[in-house]
Amino acid sequence: MNRRGFLKLAGALPAAGLLPELAWAAERKTKNKTEASEKLVSSSKRQKAVVLIKLAGGNDGLNTLVPQRDYSQYAKYRSLAKVPEHKLKEFPLDNGMSVNPYMTSLRRWWEEGDLAWIQGVGYPHGVLSHFRSSDIWETATSAFEHSEIGWLAQVLPQYKQGLHGIILGEGLGPMAGKDCHTIAMQSPQVFLSQVDLVEDIQPTDRGSPALRHVVNIQHQLHDAGKQLREKMSNPQHLAGFSTSVLGRKLESVAQMILNNVDTAVYKVEHSGYDTHANQINVHNNLLFELAAALNSFGETMKQHGRWDDVIVMTYSEFGRRVQENRGGGTDHGTASVQLVMGGRVSGGRVFGENPRLKDLDGDGNLYMTTDFRAVYGTLASRWFGVNNPWSGFGAVPFV
Repeated sequence: MNRRGFLKLAGALPAAGLLPELAWAAERKTKNKTEASEKLVSSSKRQKAVVLIKLAGGNDGLNTLVPQRDYSQYAKYRSLAKVPEHKLKEFPLDNGMSVNPYMTSLRRWWEEGDLAWIQGVGYPHGVLSHFRSSDIWETATSAFEHSEIGWLAQVLPQYKQGLHGIILGEGLGPMAGKDCHTIAMQSPQVFLSQVDLVEDIQPTDRGSPALRHVVNIQHQLHDAGKQLREKMSNPQHLAGFSTSVLGRKLESVAQMILNNVDTAVYKVEHSGYDTHANQINVHNNLLFELAAALNSFGETMKQHGRWDDVIVMTYSEFGRRVQENRGGGTDHGTASVQLVMGGRVSGGRVFGENPRLKDLDGDGNLYMTTDFRAVYGTLASRWFGVNNPWSGFGAVPFV
Protein backbone atom coordinates (compact mmCIF):
# COMPACT_ATOMS: atom_id res chain seq x y z
CA MET A 1 0.00 0.00 0.00
CA ASN A 2 1.43 3.36 -1.00
CA ARG A 3 1.03 5.66 2.02
CA ARG A 4 2.16 8.66 0.04
CA GLY A 5 -0.98 10.06 -1.44
CA PHE A 6 -3.20 7.72 0.63
CA LEU A 7 -5.39 10.76 1.35
CA LYS A 8 -6.45 12.33 -1.91
CA LEU A 9 -10.00 13.64 -1.89
CA ALA A 10 -10.57 14.96 -5.42
CA GLY A 11 -14.01 16.35 -6.04
CA ALA A 12 -13.87 15.67 -9.77
CA LEU A 13 -13.80 11.91 -9.17
CA PRO A 14 -16.98 9.87 -8.75
CA ALA A 15 -17.78 8.91 -5.19
CA ALA A 16 -18.11 5.20 -5.94
CA GLY A 17 -14.89 3.38 -5.26
CA LEU A 18 -13.21 6.53 -3.98
CA LEU A 19 -12.58 5.40 -0.41
CA PRO A 20 -9.26 3.61 -1.07
CA GLU A 21 -7.95 6.91 -2.48
CA LEU A 22 -9.08 9.04 0.45
CA ALA A 23 -5.74 9.85 1.92
CA TRP A 24 -4.96 10.78 5.50
CA ALA A 25 -1.25 10.97 5.19
CA ALA A 26 -0.35 9.34 8.47
CA GLU A 27 -1.11 6.34 10.58
CA ARG A 28 -2.35 6.76 14.12
CA LYS A 29 0.10 6.45 16.98
CA THR A 30 -1.14 3.58 19.15
CA LYS A 31 1.66 3.54 21.68
CA ASN A 32 1.68 5.59 24.84
CA LYS A 33 2.79 9.19 24.46
CA THR A 34 6.48 9.62 24.77
CA GLU A 35 8.16 12.42 26.65
CA ALA A 36 8.79 14.17 23.34
CA SER A 37 5.17 13.99 22.24
CA GLU A 38 4.03 15.44 25.56
CA LYS A 39 6.08 18.52 24.77
CA LEU A 40 4.20 19.19 21.54
CA VAL A 41 2.85 22.70 21.28
CA SER A 42 -0.83 22.59 22.18
CA SER A 43 -3.21 24.03 19.62
CA SER A 44 -5.11 27.17 20.51
CA LYS A 45 -8.20 28.88 19.26
CA ARG A 46 -6.01 31.22 17.24
CA GLN A 47 -3.85 28.72 15.38
CA LYS A 48 -0.84 30.21 13.62
CA ALA A 49 -0.70 29.31 9.93
CA VAL A 50 1.68 29.26 7.00
CA VAL A 51 0.11 29.65 3.56
CA LEU A 52 2.32 28.22 0.81
CA ILE A 53 1.73 29.29 -2.79
CA LYS A 54 3.55 27.23 -5.39
CA LEU A 55 4.21 29.18 -8.59
CA ALA A 56 4.11 26.08 -10.74
CA GLY A 57 6.24 25.94 -13.87
CA GLY A 58 9.30 27.92 -12.80
CA ASN A 59 8.87 31.60 -11.98
CA ASP A 60 11.16 34.09 -13.73
CA GLY A 61 12.87 35.90 -10.86
CA LEU A 62 14.47 38.50 -13.14
CA ASN A 63 11.07 39.73 -14.30
CA THR A 64 9.63 39.57 -10.79
CA LEU A 65 12.36 41.66 -9.21
CA VAL A 66 13.88 43.53 -12.16
CA PRO A 67 17.48 44.83 -12.04
CA GLN A 68 16.83 48.57 -12.30
CA ARG A 69 20.38 49.60 -11.39
CA ASP A 70 21.84 47.05 -13.81
CA TYR A 71 19.16 47.52 -16.46
CA SER A 72 21.50 47.88 -19.43
CA GLN A 73 23.05 44.48 -18.76
CA TYR A 74 19.60 42.95 -18.24
CA ALA A 75 18.39 44.47 -21.54
CA LYS A 76 21.35 42.94 -23.42
CA TYR A 77 19.95 39.50 -22.64
CA ARG A 78 16.31 40.31 -23.31
CA SER A 79 14.74 42.16 -26.19
CA LEU A 80 11.19 40.81 -26.20
CA ALA A 81 11.03 39.41 -22.66
CA LYS A 82 12.17 42.49 -20.75
CA VAL A 83 10.12 44.80 -18.56
CA PRO A 84 10.31 48.37 -20.02
CA GLU A 85 12.69 50.58 -18.06
CA HIS A 86 10.22 53.44 -17.60
CA LYS A 87 7.82 51.03 -15.83
CA LEU A 88 10.36 50.35 -13.09
CA LYS A 89 9.58 53.67 -11.39
CA GLU A 90 6.23 52.32 -10.22
CA PHE A 91 7.56 50.02 -7.47
CA PRO A 92 11.29 50.64 -6.89
CA LEU A 93 13.22 49.11 -4.01
CA ASP A 94 16.19 50.63 -2.24
CA ASN A 95 18.68 47.95 -3.33
CA GLY A 96 18.70 48.75 -7.05
CA MET A 97 15.90 46.32 -7.90
CA SER A 98 12.31 47.10 -8.84
CA VAL A 99 9.18 45.01 -8.39
CA ASN A 100 7.31 44.06 -11.56
CA PRO A 101 4.88 46.95 -12.27
CA TYR A 102 1.94 44.54 -12.42
CA MET A 103 2.39 43.91 -8.69
CA THR A 104 1.82 47.48 -7.52
CA SER A 105 -1.20 46.42 -5.45
CA LEU A 106 1.37 45.04 -2.99
CA ARG A 107 3.21 48.33 -2.60
CA ARG A 108 1.23 49.31 0.51
CA TRP A 109 2.25 46.06 2.23
CA TRP A 110 5.90 46.77 1.42
CA GLU A 111 5.65 50.31 2.78
CA GLU A 112 3.91 49.11 5.94
CA GLY A 113 6.66 46.55 6.58
CA ASP A 114 4.54 43.44 5.99
CA LEU A 115 6.21 42.22 2.78
CA ALA A 116 9.76 40.99 2.19
CA TRP A 117 11.63 39.48 -0.75
CA ILE A 118 14.31 36.79 -0.75
CA GLN A 119 16.67 36.78 -3.74
CA GLY A 120 18.91 34.20 -5.36
CA VAL A 121 17.06 31.25 -3.82
CA GLY A 122 17.92 27.78 -5.02
CA TYR A 123 20.27 24.90 -4.28
CA PRO A 124 23.69 23.77 -5.56
CA HIS A 125 23.80 21.90 -8.87
CA GLY A 126 20.32 23.03 -9.85
CA VAL A 127 18.20 20.47 -11.72
CA LEU A 128 16.14 21.77 -14.63
CA SER A 129 13.45 19.07 -14.63
CA HIS A 130 10.07 20.25 -13.33
CA PHE A 131 9.32 17.00 -11.51
CA ARG A 132 12.75 16.35 -10.06
CA SER A 133 13.34 19.92 -8.95
CA SER A 134 9.87 20.06 -7.38
CA ASP A 135 10.75 16.93 -5.42
CA ILE A 136 13.95 18.56 -4.20
CA TRP A 137 12.17 21.72 -3.09
CA GLU A 138 9.39 19.78 -1.40
CA THR A 139 11.61 17.30 0.45
CA ALA A 140 14.49 19.69 1.27
CA THR A 141 17.07 17.28 -0.13
CA SER A 142 20.09 17.93 -2.32
CA ALA A 143 20.32 17.39 -6.06
CA PHE A 144 21.88 13.99 -5.37
CA GLU A 145 19.42 12.68 -2.79
CA HIS A 146 15.95 11.19 -3.09
CA SER A 147 13.29 11.17 -0.40
CA GLU A 148 9.54 10.65 -0.11
CA ILE A 149 9.32 12.65 3.12
CA GLY A 150 8.22 16.24 2.68
CA TRP A 151 10.06 19.01 4.49
CA LEU A 152 7.02 19.94 6.55
CA ALA A 153 6.65 16.32 7.64
CA GLN A 154 9.98 16.87 9.39
CA VAL A 155 8.66 19.95 11.20
CA LEU A 156 4.93 19.82 11.91
CA PRO A 157 4.79 16.61 14.01
CA GLN A 158 7.10 18.44 16.46
CA TYR A 159 4.77 21.43 16.53
CA LYS A 160 1.28 20.03 17.08
CA GLN A 161 -0.91 16.96 17.13
CA GLY A 162 -3.98 16.33 15.02
CA LEU A 163 -4.43 17.85 11.59
CA HIS A 164 -1.19 19.34 10.27
CA GLY A 165 -2.05 20.63 6.82
CA ILE A 166 -4.67 21.19 4.13
CA ILE A 167 -3.87 21.21 0.43
CA LEU A 168 -6.25 22.77 -2.08
CA GLY A 169 -5.24 20.67 -5.04
CA GLU A 170 -3.58 17.34 -5.65
CA GLY A 171 -0.52 15.68 -4.19
CA LEU A 172 0.87 15.97 -0.68
CA GLY A 173 4.15 17.57 -1.78
CA PRO A 174 5.93 19.16 1.23
CA MET A 175 3.55 17.39 3.64
CA ALA A 176 4.11 13.84 2.35
CA GLY A 177 5.04 11.36 5.05
CA LYS A 178 3.37 8.93 7.42
CA ASP A 179 3.67 11.22 10.44
CA CYS A 180 2.20 14.30 8.76
CA HIS A 181 -1.61 14.40 8.95
CA THR A 182 -2.71 16.14 5.78
CA ILE A 183 -5.87 16.41 3.72
CA ALA A 184 -5.84 17.16 -0.02
CA MET A 185 -9.10 18.51 -1.40
CA GLN A 186 -10.53 20.54 -4.25
CA SER A 187 -12.31 22.90 -1.87
CA PRO A 188 -13.85 22.74 1.62
CA GLN A 189 -17.32 22.52 0.05
CA VAL A 190 -16.40 19.53 -2.12
CA PHE A 191 -14.66 17.84 0.79
CA LEU A 192 -17.68 18.23 3.05
CA SER A 193 -19.99 16.88 0.36
CA GLN A 194 -17.93 13.70 0.08
CA VAL A 195 -16.59 13.06 3.56
CA ASP A 196 -20.06 11.93 4.70
CA LEU A 197 -19.38 8.81 2.63
CA VAL A 198 -16.74 7.85 5.20
CA GLU A 199 -18.18 5.93 8.13
CA ASP A 200 -16.40 6.06 11.44
CA ILE A 201 -14.57 2.90 12.49
CA GLN A 202 -12.94 2.80 15.89
CA PRO A 203 -9.20 1.98 15.85
CA THR A 204 -8.28 -1.57 16.73
CA ASP A 205 -5.17 -3.50 17.65
CA ARG A 206 -6.52 -6.62 15.97
CA GLY A 207 -5.89 -7.87 12.47
CA SER A 208 -2.95 -7.36 10.15
CA PRO A 209 -0.84 -4.17 10.16
CA ALA A 210 -2.34 -3.19 6.79
CA LEU A 211 -5.90 -3.57 8.10
CA ARG A 212 -5.11 -1.61 11.26
CA HIS A 213 -3.56 1.12 9.12
CA VAL A 214 -6.67 1.41 6.91
CA VAL A 215 -9.01 1.45 9.93
CA ASN A 216 -6.95 4.09 11.71
CA ILE A 217 -6.82 6.30 8.63
CA GLN A 218 -10.58 6.01 8.11
CA HIS A 219 -11.17 6.99 11.74
CA GLN A 220 -8.85 9.98 11.44
CA LEU A 221 -10.43 11.06 8.17
CA HIS A 222 -13.86 10.91 9.81
CA ASP A 223 -12.55 13.07 12.68
CA ALA A 224 -11.08 15.58 10.23
CA GLY A 225 -14.38 15.77 8.37
CA LYS A 226 -16.25 16.27 11.64
CA GLN A 227 -13.96 19.17 12.58
CA LEU A 228 -14.31 20.84 9.20
CA ARG A 229 -18.09 20.46 9.26
CA GLU A 230 -18.28 22.02 12.71
CA LYS A 231 -15.93 24.86 11.81
CA MET A 232 -17.26 25.52 8.31
CA SER A 233 -20.99 25.07 8.89
CA ASN A 234 -21.57 28.81 8.51
CA PRO A 235 -18.53 30.23 6.68
CA GLN A 236 -18.28 34.00 6.55
CA HIS A 237 -18.93 35.73 3.26
CA LEU A 238 -15.78 37.62 2.35
CA ALA A 239 -16.66 40.63 0.22
CA GLY A 240 -14.33 42.07 -2.40
CA PHE A 241 -12.08 39.04 -2.79
CA SER A 242 -10.10 38.57 -6.00
CA THR A 243 -12.14 36.53 -8.50
CA SER A 244 -9.22 34.71 -10.16
CA VAL A 245 -8.73 30.98 -9.62
CA LEU A 246 -5.96 31.76 -7.14
CA GLY A 247 -8.14 34.37 -5.48
CA ARG A 248 -10.90 31.82 -4.93
CA LYS A 249 -8.42 29.35 -3.44
CA LEU A 250 -7.08 31.96 -1.04
CA GLU A 251 -10.64 32.93 -0.17
CA SER A 252 -11.25 29.32 0.89
CA VAL A 253 -8.05 29.40 2.95
CA ALA A 254 -9.14 32.67 4.56
CA GLN A 255 -12.52 31.18 5.49
CA MET A 256 -10.86 28.18 7.14
CA ILE A 257 -8.46 30.40 9.09
CA LEU A 258 -11.24 32.74 10.22
CA ASN A 259 -13.34 29.74 11.27
CA ASN A 260 -10.41 28.48 13.38
CA VAL A 261 -9.81 25.19 11.59
CA ASP A 262 -7.08 23.59 13.68
CA THR A 263 -4.26 23.14 11.16
CA ALA A 264 -0.85 24.74 10.71
CA VAL A 265 -0.22 24.89 6.95
CA TYR A 266 -2.29 25.51 3.84
CA LYS A 267 -0.93 24.98 0.33
CA VAL A 268 -2.34 26.23 -2.96
CA GLU A 269 -0.94 26.34 -6.49
CA HIS A 270 -0.83 29.07 -9.10
CA SER A 271 0.03 27.51 -12.45
CA GLY A 272 1.24 28.80 -15.79
CA TYR A 273 4.79 29.95 -15.03
CA ASP A 274 6.51 27.72 -17.62
CA THR A 275 6.92 30.69 -19.98
CA HIS A 276 8.93 29.32 -22.92
CA ALA A 277 7.28 31.63 -25.47
CA ASN A 278 5.68 35.08 -25.55
CA GLN A 279 6.56 35.48 -21.91
CA ILE A 280 6.11 39.15 -21.16
CA ASN A 281 2.30 39.40 -21.29
CA VAL A 282 1.67 35.94 -19.84
CA HIS A 283 4.04 36.47 -16.92
CA ASN A 284 2.82 39.99 -16.21
CA ASN A 285 -0.76 38.74 -16.04
CA LEU A 286 0.23 35.93 -13.69
CA LEU A 287 1.99 38.35 -11.36
CA PHE A 288 -1.02 40.68 -11.52
CA GLU A 289 -3.30 37.79 -10.43
CA LEU A 290 -0.86 36.80 -7.70
CA ALA A 291 -0.59 40.33 -6.31
CA ALA A 292 -4.36 40.94 -6.43
CA ALA A 293 -5.08 37.66 -4.63
CA LEU A 294 -2.44 38.36 -1.98
CA ASN A 295 -3.77 41.87 -1.47
CA SER A 296 -7.31 40.52 -0.94
CA PHE A 297 -6.06 37.84 1.43
CA GLY A 298 -3.94 40.25 3.47
CA GLU A 299 -6.75 42.79 3.72
CA THR A 300 -9.17 40.10 4.90
CA MET A 301 -6.79 38.81 7.55
CA LYS A 302 -6.10 42.34 8.74
CA GLN A 303 -9.78 43.29 8.93
CA HIS A 304 -10.49 40.25 11.09
CA GLY A 305 -7.49 40.67 13.38
CA ARG A 306 -5.60 37.60 12.14
CA TRP A 307 -2.78 39.14 10.10
CA ASP A 308 -0.23 38.55 12.87
CA ASP A 309 -1.15 34.84 12.91
CA VAL A 310 -0.30 34.21 9.25
CA ILE A 311 2.77 34.00 7.03
CA VAL A 312 2.30 33.70 3.26
CA MET A 313 5.25 32.38 1.25
CA THR A 314 5.67 31.70 -2.46
CA TYR A 315 8.02 29.13 -3.97
CA SER A 316 8.72 27.68 -7.40
CA GLU A 317 10.69 24.70 -8.63
CA PHE A 318 13.31 26.90 -10.32
CA GLY A 319 13.82 30.24 -12.04
CA ARG A 320 14.34 31.00 -15.73
CA ARG A 321 17.43 31.41 -17.89
CA VAL A 322 18.85 34.93 -18.16
CA GLN A 323 19.01 34.95 -21.96
CA GLU A 324 15.62 34.96 -23.71
CA ASN A 325 14.99 32.35 -26.40
CA ARG A 326 13.87 32.86 -30.00
CA GLY A 327 10.22 32.65 -29.02
CA GLY A 328 10.37 35.66 -26.75
CA GLY A 329 10.30 33.45 -23.68
CA THR A 330 12.83 32.01 -21.27
CA ASP A 331 13.88 28.44 -20.67
CA HIS A 332 14.41 26.58 -17.41
CA GLY A 333 16.97 28.22 -15.14
CA THR A 334 18.14 28.12 -11.56
CA ALA A 335 17.90 30.75 -8.82
CA SER A 336 14.74 32.80 -8.37
CA VAL A 337 12.98 34.95 -5.76
CA GLN A 338 10.51 34.26 -2.97
CA LEU A 339 7.88 36.57 -1.54
CA VAL A 340 6.99 36.52 2.16
CA MET A 341 4.02 38.41 3.68
CA GLY A 342 2.47 38.65 7.12
CA GLY A 343 1.91 40.84 10.14
CA ARG A 344 5.01 39.49 11.89
CA VAL A 345 7.24 39.50 8.80
CA SER A 346 10.30 41.71 8.99
CA GLY A 347 9.17 43.48 5.86
CA GLY A 348 10.25 46.39 3.74
CA ARG A 349 13.48 44.45 3.22
CA VAL A 350 15.16 42.42 0.50
CA PHE A 351 17.19 39.47 1.75
CA GLY A 352 19.95 37.95 -0.35
CA GLU A 353 22.27 39.25 -3.05
CA ASN A 354 21.20 41.02 -6.22
CA PRO A 355 21.58 38.84 -9.35
CA ARG A 356 25.09 38.98 -10.81
CA LEU A 357 24.33 39.33 -14.51
CA LYS A 358 27.99 39.48 -15.48
CA ASP A 359 28.80 36.29 -13.61
CA LEU A 360 26.69 33.43 -14.97
CA ASP A 361 27.38 29.70 -14.85
CA GLY A 362 28.38 27.66 -17.89
CA ASP A 363 24.74 27.23 -18.94
CA GLY A 364 23.96 30.93 -18.75
CA ASN A 365 22.13 30.68 -15.45
CA LEU A 366 22.33 32.74 -12.28
CA TYR A 367 24.30 31.35 -9.38
CA MET A 368 22.33 30.39 -6.30
CA THR A 369 23.24 32.66 -3.36
CA THR A 370 20.54 31.70 -0.80
CA ASP A 371 19.91 28.03 -0.09
CA PHE A 372 16.17 27.37 0.12
CA ARG A 373 16.73 25.24 3.22
CA ALA A 374 17.77 28.38 5.09
CA VAL A 375 14.24 29.69 4.42
CA TYR A 376 12.65 26.46 5.63
CA GLY A 377 14.84 26.41 8.72
CA THR A 378 13.79 29.95 9.58
CA LEU A 379 10.12 28.94 9.51
CA ALA A 380 10.87 25.87 11.63
CA SER A 381 12.78 27.69 14.37
CA ARG A 382 11.35 31.22 14.33
CA TRP A 383 7.73 30.61 13.43
CA PHE A 384 6.90 27.13 14.66
CA GLY A 385 9.50 27.21 17.44
CA VAL A 386 10.72 23.66 16.88
CA ASN A 387 14.01 21.98 16.09
CA ASN A 388 15.53 23.15 12.80
CA PRO A 389 16.57 20.16 10.66
CA TRP A 390 18.54 22.50 8.33
CA SER A 391 20.49 24.59 10.83
CA GLY A 392 23.66 24.02 8.83
CA PHE A 393 22.32 26.20 6.01
CA GLY A 394 21.97 29.31 8.13
CA ALA A 395 18.87 31.47 8.43
CA VAL A 396 17.07 34.27 6.62
CA PRO A 397 15.64 36.56 9.34
CA PHE A 398 12.38 37.49 7.64
CA VAL A 399 10.45 36.67 10.81
